[in-house]
Amino acid sequence: MADQLVNYTAIRSRTTLRTGRSEWLQAWLDGETPDPSILEQQGFQPHLFYAVVIYRQSNENVSGAQFAAVLHMEATRRGVVGPVMSHGNMAVLFHPVEDPQQTTRLKRKTEEIREQVMNRLGTEVCCGVGRPTRGMDHLRMSFREAELALRTGAELQHQPRATFFGNSSLYGLLLSNTSRAELHHFCMTWLAELISYDNQQNSDLLDTLRTYFSNNGNTALTAKELRIHRNTLAYRLNRIAEITCLDLDDADVRLNLHLALKAREVLGLGGSAGNLQ
Repeated sequence: MADQLVNYTAIRSRTTLRTGRSEWLQAWLDGETPDPSILEQQGFQPHLFYAVVIYRQSNENVSGAQFAAVLHMEATRRGVVGPVMSHGNMAVLFHPVEDPQQTTRLKRKTEEIREQVMNRLGTEVCCGVGRPTRGMDHLRMSFREAELALRTGAELQHQPRATFFGNSSLYGLLLSNTSRAELHHFCMTWLAELISYDNQQNSDLLDTLRTYFSNNGNTALTAKELRIHRNTLAYRLNRIAEITCLDLDDADVRLNLHLALKAREVLGLGGSAGNLQ
């Protein structure tokens, strides 16, 4: 492990993105406007949209600079070329986004990078993702959203994962305005039949539905993530509609099913079928 980190640090020192030189970061977060020459040196491109992604790992023997070096290498290997720097014991990636209205690639790449960094370091890694935006003032808001997403994921006691700005807002809404009993009732109203079916048949229709929603209803991406044929996915979606007696083409139905799945995560049951109690 130590030799591997030394190698990563050596690689980092040869890159133009100076992941260890982030003294300006705290001043920027405190409201100062960074010097354009510093931003250029760090690799920012003014015309690009970025999403702030804050990664946190749990190994006390790995420094922030080493963590940032590993993150930078794994991001670059996946074609994500954006500024990376340490922030305390965390690492921050300014993830370039081609189209801020299309965040599917951002989500996929974020999770790929997180998993690979976790494998490289042999420790748990989680991250929070802010919304894509352009300009350093707006990016400061994206940074705060990423911090909130990271905290929200920790509060829900999830397995290490990426938490995105949209989910953190929704989780916060569910947690602040709804009791656990109400969330339980809401989940049972929309998901009871699927939970019962999964338990009885040892199937994974709930996970299929969750993945389908996380991919914005894109069947090709959903089938690829689930590693099944698109015909199999079509069959599963038809079974979900039959079991629940719901029309998945109805926008209100889809909204309520999606919210029910999110509520299950708030209840700490998002990773398994099980009972809601």
